[in-house]
Amino acid sequence: MRSEGKFYDDKNFPRGFNRSGVFTIGESSLLENYGRTMSRLCSGELEPESEVERQFVAEMNGQLELRSDFAKCWMKYVTRTSQKRKTYTLCDSVRRQSQSFDDDMGGDSDLEY
Repeated sequence: MRSEGKFYDDKNFPRGFNRSGVFTIGESSLLENYGRTMSRLCSGELEPESEVERQFVAEMNGQLELRSDFAKCWMKYVTRTSQKRKTYTLCDSVRRQSQSFDDDMGGDSDLEY
């Protein structure tokens, strides 16, 4: 597969693919070196020129099962970047209903003013 320059995704992987903890060293290398080409092949901006590129496009279009390292790596990247991230919080999400201010200041108060 031809390389069209280094590929970076600072939005999703600001520390780089190799430091993300998501990709192996080999996958990080594939993404950096061939990510632009893979992206453009998938979007149709670029026509496949070699058998490797034609196979990659067929795998990504579902015509062939994912066998090549390029297709497996790109599918992993697409899956990781298209999923909505779950947000977890340590706060209790159930709110208790409180009485209104008027109810608290009812006429049967034990407090004297």
